[in-house]
Amino acid sequence: MKILQIINRFPWPLKDGGALGYFNFSKGYYDAGVDLTMAVLNTSKHFVELEKLPPEVRQLADIHLSYIDNRIEPFDALKNLLFSNESYHVVRFISQDFEYLLVKLCSEKKFDVIVFESVFVTPYIDVVRKHSSAKCILRQYNVEYEIWQSLAEIEKNSIKKWYLRVLSKRLKTFEIAQLNKFDGITCVTKQDAEVFKSLGCSKPIHVAPVGIDMQRLKPGHTHLKMPSLFHIGSMDWMPNQEAVVWFIENVWQKLTIQFPELKFYIAGRNMPDYFKKYHGGNIIVLGEVEDAIAFMQSKAIQIVPLFSGSGIRVKILEGMALAKCIVTTPLGVQGIEAENNKHLMIVNDANSFIQAISLLINNPQKVIEMGANAFELAKHKYDNKLITIQTLDFYHNV
Repeated sequence: MKILQIINRFPWPLKDGGALGYFNFSKGYYDAGVDLTMAVLNTSKHFVELEKLPPEVRQLADIHLSYIDNRIEPFDALKNLLFSNESYHVVRFISQDFEYLLVKLCSEKKFDVIVFESVFVTPYIDVVRKHSSAKCILRQYNVEYEIWQSLAEIEKNSIKKWYLRVLSKRLKTFEIAQLNKFDGITCVTKQDAEVFKSLGCSKPIHVAPVGIDMQRLKPGHTHLKMPSLFHIGSMDWMPNQEAVVWFIENVWQKLTIQFPELKFYIAGRNMPDYFKKYHGGNIIVLGEVEDAIAFMQSKAIQIVPLFSGSGIRVKILEGMALAKCIVTTPLGVQGIEAENNKHLMIVNDANSFIQAISLLINNPQKVIEMGANAFELAKHKYDNKLITIQTLDFYHNV
């Protein structure tokens, strides 16, 4: 099978859930024997140099990069707000050079399937249809507008709340308009699939969670700091920022009364400057860590206090593959077929977080046992090879 993967950023290095989501499918295709081509918007934020990529990455596909400066500019955002009805999230990914690249690739190669990785590259569907007869699949990692809708609901500043509502409304309008332009859709959770159907999607939908490379992620307890708490994730993603701030202000301060020696480690790329004010004492703000896997292996309890967002949390799946004991919210575990108190702990308010973490600190053996259960679930349910095979079967049958 010949597949063209169209992506709005290059999925390397593997420092965040977005990169992992894209990369694991690319690697899954390669491992399954797919003849893979990648057309990628080489953004200013996630810029890479092709010749500097590791050989094991370059060998996955015939890779084509097209540079785009898609930085958020206040003046452009204001102009978009006042004089346009288009989604500012989407227009930042529109490039004539990238369109030319797609025309060239579709004219030179006869693809069987073209996968549009996220709603942000769907503006290119029309030009692709003109130059290729391949099946076109939209891969949705989130119901994107729901993220901004949730952020608007919890925002206290009235001006910011209004602006977030405008962003959400425009993105929702655009997202709905794209659903029936494709031959099929894959998404990462059953909940997202139901949302797309409720929005009028009449195309076949396949639920394919983000797969985990179980060969790359190995549990290890040799250097485990017990007890310790940690959070890791892309810290330029607003739901993660909101989650960590909420945890510090509503849970951590009360928790340290019971456990004054307990430490909380916060890691992730693009850490906002304002997080510096939290650093000190028993809160350690690390920013981006050189080896995320080693960092996760060295800490005991993974904290994921999400209250906004959509899709599936890749860092939770990674934590499960690393046999981590995880405490999260119902939203954090969305799309993951895990049982409360067996594979992880699911709580929904500050007092429940405190009770769950206290229980685990006082019962270190439960931390190890829950992590072992999580590992078994990841191995049997979220292995990347299995998910890729099921997805390729969907492509065949669309």
